Amino acid sequence: MAAYYPVFIDVHNRCCIVIGGGNIGEEKVHKLLECGAKVVVISPEVNDGVKELADGERVEWLKRQYQPGDLADAFIAIAATDDNSVNQLVAKEARGRNVLLNVVDVTHLCTFIAPSVARRGDVTIATSTGGASPALARKFREELSRSRLLEYADLAPLLSDARAELKRTGARVEPDHWQTCITESLLDMVQAGDTKGAKETLMAQLLEGATVAPTGD
Repeated sequence: MAAYYPVFIDVHNRCCIVIGGGNIGEEKVHKLLECGAKVVVISPEVNDGVKELADGERVEWLKRQYQPGDLADAFIAIAATDDNSVNQLVAKEARGRNVLLNVVDVTHLCTFIAPSVARRGDVTIATSTGGASPALARKFREELSRSRLLEYADLAPLLSDARAELKRTGARVEPDHWQTCITESLLDMVQAGDTKGAKETLMAQLLEGATVAPTGD
């Protein structure tokens, strides 16, 4: 099986083509829109959800079958159709144009595969089995979603603020010490609404391990 390089892609304001307008296609469209993509749907027919998006001008709908050349402006493409002949044509064009392609449930035609995703706030955890078992990837997602581990995502805004403050003062903290300071008690403070106290505690602990002292004003 292919060894996939894990990566998160910025699709904001980029042209993303979805071929197929059924339920799976709609799911892909919504995920792309959430990330700010410019979405073009190519399909002679679409479900009510995709039609509503097209009517609201949130996506462009080309009401026809896929044609070679449709990927000319694509940043990425997703084929959400069970027509093998169409999938093969799309894959051929994608290879020729070096367009990243996902063909739903046809791993050998993909140049990227969609992971199973668990989200909380600013944190996204993506799990993939390299196409070996999508069910196992979903199991990881479900277990992570119920886990205390994912709740640590609630610390992301606080940690971002602390990182910016350290940068302003010139203090440098090693990654290992950062991790030491990310504690369950800190999480409890944030979840209890004591953001001010949590930041004071975090900054004090971080500065204790700073390798470069903060500069004065």
